[in-house]
Amino acid sequence: MGEVTPSRDDRLGQIVRRLGAGQLDVESPSARELPFTAVFAIAYVFTLFEDAIPRPGVVTVSAVVVALIQVVSAVGRWHRWPRWVQLVLPLLQIAALVAFAYGSGHDSGLFAAMLFLPVISLALQAGYAGVALGTLATAVLVALPLEGSLSADERIQRRIGGVIVVLCVFLVGAGTSAVTTRLRAQALALTESRDRATALGARVEAARALLASIVDAATEQLVAAVDRDGRILLASPGARTLLKTDELMRPGASILPYFSGAELRDAAVERGLGDSPADRLRTIIGSAADGHTERREWTLTRPDGTSIPAEVTVLRRTGLDEPGQDGYLLVATDITERRRAERLQDEFIGLVSHELRTPLASILGYVDLLRLDDSLSVEQIRQLDVIERNARRLLRLVEDLLLSVQVVAGTFELRGERVDVREIARRSVATLAPTADTAGVVVTVDAPEAVPLESDAERLDQIIENLVANAIKFSPRDTTVTVGVRPEESAEGVRRARIVVTDHGEGMTPDVLAKVTQRFFRADEAHRRRVRGIGLGLSVIDAIVAMHGGTIAIESSPGEGTAVTVDLPDLPTPTPEPASTPQTATSTE
Repeated sequence: MGEVTPSRDDRLGQIVRRLGAGQLDVESPSARELPFTAVFAIAYVFTLFEDAIPRPGVVTVSAVVVALIQVVSAVGRWHRWPRWVQLVLPLLQIAALVAFAYGSGHDSGLFAAMLFLPVISLALQAGYAGVALGTLATAVLVALPLEGSLSADERIQRRIGGVIVVLCVFLVGAGTSAVTTRLRAQALALTESRDRATALGARVEAARALLASIVDAATEQLVAAVDRDGRILLASPGARTLLKTDELMRPGASILPYFSGAELRDAAVERGLGDSPADRLRTIIGSAADGHTERREWTLTRPDGTSIPAEVTVLRRTGLDEPGQDGYLLVATDITERRRAERLQDEFIGLVSHELRTPLASILGYVDLLRLDDSLSVEQIRQLDVIERNARRLLRLVEDLLLSVQVVAGTFELRGERVDVREIARRSVATLAPTADTAGVVVTVDAPEAVPLESDAERLDQIIENLVANAIKFSPRDTTVTVGVRPEESAEGVRRARIVVTDHGEGMTPDVLAKVTQRFFRADEAHRRRVRGIGLGLSVIDAIVAMHGGTIAIESSPGEGTAVTVDLPDLPTPTPEPASTPQTATSTE
């Protein structure tokens, strides 16, 4: 259906009703012209009571013009007409005022005060064109010929008064226009602010509705919005599924009782916090308090006493309704099945690795026996070298698999003894010499002095071998890999060794660098170049270094190679157990 356009009578009726209710818009032409129409009507009524009107026809015409101006201003289609048309109405009012003064026989100076009404109406228009037109019309009115009965002095005084009226009209019009322009700009700014606030409110409501729908849709995960004190504001139906309780659906309950108290206490001690509820909450929140994402595995406890492992992600939540009422959003996912799958995977890896060690040891043993045969030809000895090299590489892979399983199971230990890190580095490089020769890479050891350390020789050899093997794999031909070994001493007087393995290979991007120590992680570059391996080398090194109490730092940039720095302190010497005191046997008869 088309738009229904109200008739002029309807619009006029609406204007009258709005005027009576005090709701008429001063920006509308009818509101601007109404004061002049009212004052003119009063002057016209008083003129009707005079004895004689010199030109009654002119007076009547001027009154009709003023009335028509008011009607046109009320019912005109101003939203379709050009803006300048509104300037015509006040100018016609000024002309009607001049005609009224001429027809009534009164001096035009008596009506000078009424000039301010159309002038102000002109000044209310946007811009300064209305002020200029109003001032010009006033000047024309003042310049009209004066009555002949006036003396010369009276004529001069009237001219001076006219000039003053013109100046006053200009100043009043200019001031009104300036104030109106400022008010119009402020009104526009307020309207824009209101529209922005309305739009923002709509977006906030949409965000709240979206969040509520997401929370309601989470039937397998616990999604809870909490305030800064850990009190629950909103929880998903997944809370009932995960924790077997409806208490989380009750706003105001604390989130703390659903976390393992012992686990929270130990984690709080690690972070240097106490055991108060506030400290426990800070332990759960972690880096989310600074606007980051906190992700950690926790043990959640159910009201019936059972517990489940869960991965809990904590995010900062900004208050939508009241500033300062921010809090946190917790998302907990049951990882029982994932833990079970990982445990089965580790058990399988451990079993397979254990079963592989025996045949590998047998192969290497028979290789050593064959080497005792002096009748072997050079070609046969070369074939034995290939068998031994591949068997040892496979044995190294098996050892890495077993070590990764031991780390996960918590059964990994280091046996400390006095070693020289420089000699272990040289031995590791010598073991990898055939691999380096095949790859066309030169491996050098930069160790000008002995580096004594209390460490596990086998695991230390494993660290250096894995680092050098990785560097060889990702280095182009005719490049050099350097193994630097230096003694270090900390401020506490603890002896340390620093091992730096540097290559000039492809390097790594920041996203690869962040994942390179994860178990079984393989970068795209390794797949592209078909580099052999299963992604355990650096994860094994990271585990050994951490158990050793040391640190590992990797610096790498694409196209600029990689430098891996390992700092290892002395392993703590185990405290010898006190010898048992022999007891003297006594007998009684």
